[in-house]
Amino acid sequence: MCAKPRFDLPRLGAGLAYRPSFARDIEQHRDRIDWIEICADHYISRTEGRLARAVELSQRLPIAPHGLELSIGTDAPLDMEYCGEVARLAKAVRAPWYSDHLCFTQVSRIELGQLTPIAFTERSAARCAAKARQFQDMLGVPLLLENITYHLAIPGGTMTEADFISKVVNEADCGILLDLTNLYMNSQNLHYDPYEFIDRIPLDRVVQVHLAGGIYEDEMWLDTHSHPIDSHPEVWDLLDYLCRRAPVRGILIERDVNPPDDFAEMLEEVEHARAILA
Repeated sequence: MCAKPRFDLPRLGAGLAYRPSFARDIEQHRDRIDWIEICADHYISRTEGRLARAVELSQRLPIAPHGLELSIGTDAPLDMEYCGEVARLAKAVRAPWYSDHLCFTQVSRIELGQLTPIAFTERSAARCAAKARQFQDMLGVPLLLENITYHLAIPGGTMTEADFISKVVNEADCGILLDLTNLYMNSQNLHYDPYEFIDRIPLDRVVQVHLAGGIYEDEMWLDTHSHPIDSHPEVWDLLDYLCRRAPVRGILIERDVNPPDDFAEMLEEVEHARAILA
């Protein structure tokens, strides 16, 4: 039985992460792509032309911006200037929601250049929840927090990741962007059951899903966004399991490097995701 949606949001369908390497292909095949996700950090703190480009894209396809530098897990106040720019972008493209990662990317205002996991403790969950609620109030649309990959648990944790995510989003009253590739890789690398993980999180808060293709190297799965999702077809099974239980509003295929020679490969992944969502 599918959980009742927590948020009144449009059902976007299946889409692609917008990347310059296949921007022309997306434009040519708009009829087969339901929506796009743009990297918010590429359209803020720059020229008005970048914001205008984002608005232009939103007139062709629905857009949900996705951020990298909110750094919700940093033990410091939010960067209010950054948050204001993000809110401006979300409003300009008429975003149905905005997403970023449940992690930290900065220490003392210094960018780390990576998505760094947080210790799964009650204290850090409360801190993240308070900041997420504050940011969501500025946004004016639901904030979704995404699970990341990590190769070892941060010492000092007292909670499972599923329980940590649940506490943050419930206290913040925000949504979840569930990256099923990240979940699958973590479950394989750290040896736990991904289906049990899904069952433990508040499914009524799962709004969006990310899917991407990674690689298996040196006895470890790596989230490279570089290969077809069929590199680990078990992720499709996880998507089917999730969509039967959660009110998913959008599924997004990510491919950042090593784009296929034939764009039809990516369109087939979009259509596969759309069929499961349906």
